[in-house]
Amino acid sequence: MNKEISIHKKYRTSDMKKFVLFALIIFSFLSTQAQSSLEKTLLWQITGPGIKSPSYLYGTIHLMCPQDIIVSTELRAKFYSTKQLFLELDMDDSSVMAKTMEQMNMKNDTTLKQLLPAAEYDSVATAFKQITNMPLEMMQSMKPELLESVIYPSLLGCDGAEAWEQKFLKMAKANNMEIKGLEQVEDQLKIFDEIPYTLQAKEFAETILNIDSVKKSFIDMLNIYKQKDLEALNKMSDDDDEFAGYTNLLLTNRNEKWIPEIIAQAKLKPTFFAVGAAHLGNDVGVINLLRKQGYTVTPVKY
Repeated sequence: MNKEISIHKKYRTSDMKKFVLFALIIFSFLSTQAQSSLEKTLLWQITGPGIKSPSYLYGTIHLMCPQDIIVSTELRAKFYSTKQLFLELDMDDSSVMAKTMEQMNMKNDTTLKQLLPAAEYDSVATAFKQITNMPLEMMQSMKPELLESVIYPSLLGCDGAEAWEQKFLKMAKANNMEIKGLEQVEDQLKIFDEIPYTLQAKEFAETILNIDSVKKSFIDMLNIYKQKDLEALNKMSDDDDEFAGYTNLLLTNRNEKWIPEIIAQAKLKPTFFAVGAAHLGNDVGVINLLRKQGYTVTPVKY
């Protein structure tokens, strides 16, 4: 039996579903580039050639306290004015979890213990157990950047954790809306085979061994997100970015692939697109790429 699958059986199914979701969308803030000035909002209206009724674009964040995910009257109205929900992945697809678990491990039986000096690995393992109450030894075959998602619930300082994607998913189901994805889970997870495991391991170790400063940065990021300030979020990432050399893999290439699908779906029916906030801004972000294609993307206050 696959070692990773046997490990996950030790945890509750509900916990595993949350972990998979966080792992899939954890890299939404890994990398950014310079962008033109944007108004402070996470909600954007899409109109233009061939679009009969407006579609909407919303910038999500991977993890928040449930009480901080507030759906305003205006946001709810815009959401329910659309006919379908597009996330980065179709999180309503029952095969997503199985596919994720199958591809979470590093290739060639690589382990974190092989990637870090022995003394450093021991320190990381000890700190990881203190932070998560889970043994690193049993999870060390996972791609380090995905493994890092395990620590984030402990940084929030609240009971439970939720992603905007989960909230929108529930809203869509309640209104019998279609739920689809802009890409496949395989597309997302293969990115972490192209970024060197050694670099991921180094970043993971630095995160675990500097958890206090990481928590402060994480809370700072959440506060900026709550202010709906895309530019400040991007600047914060620019100031401390271990993966700057992999922006094309993490963001740019994916944004460019999404544009034809976003346009096609917006023409087909009014659609609510919810993707990581880092994908919205930037000169090569979704907002600017849609504008270059002749579409009007306007900020919506809510």
